[in-house]
Amino acid sequence: MPSGYNDMDKIFLIGAGGFLGAISRFLLCEPLEAHLGTLSVNVLGSFMLGLIMYDTEYLGFIGPKGKLAFGTGFMGAFTTFSTFAVQSFTMPLFPALGNISANLFLTLVGVFMGRSVIKALSDKEE
Repeated sequence: MPSGYNDMDKIFLIGAGGFLGAISRFLLCEPLEAHLGTLSVNVLGSFMLGLIMYDTEYLGFIGPKGKLAFGTGFMGAFTTFSTFAVQSFTMPLFPALGNISANLFLTLVGVFMGRSVIKALSDKEE
């Protein structure tokens, strides 16, 4: 981290990102059925986190402050593992298994797709 970049700066960046992420999650989930809203933010968030995390490796557009604000703060508040867990726990067995499978598979696909977009935008070869 750059010099002069203290813990309060980090806390502010994470908090500001978290504030925006929580509001964004509410606005996206509110019009949708509960488990569909949760699945939507988890998949979209996984895709966006894939973009953010792999940007560092392939492009370098997002710096340390951006990773804290958007990767940790925004994505941490936007996605919601605990809500997914509670919803799955309260469903009958087969819908719960479907919800668990959909969240796991589609969030992994989201990260893969985010990484793929970043790799396609870069000129790095693996």
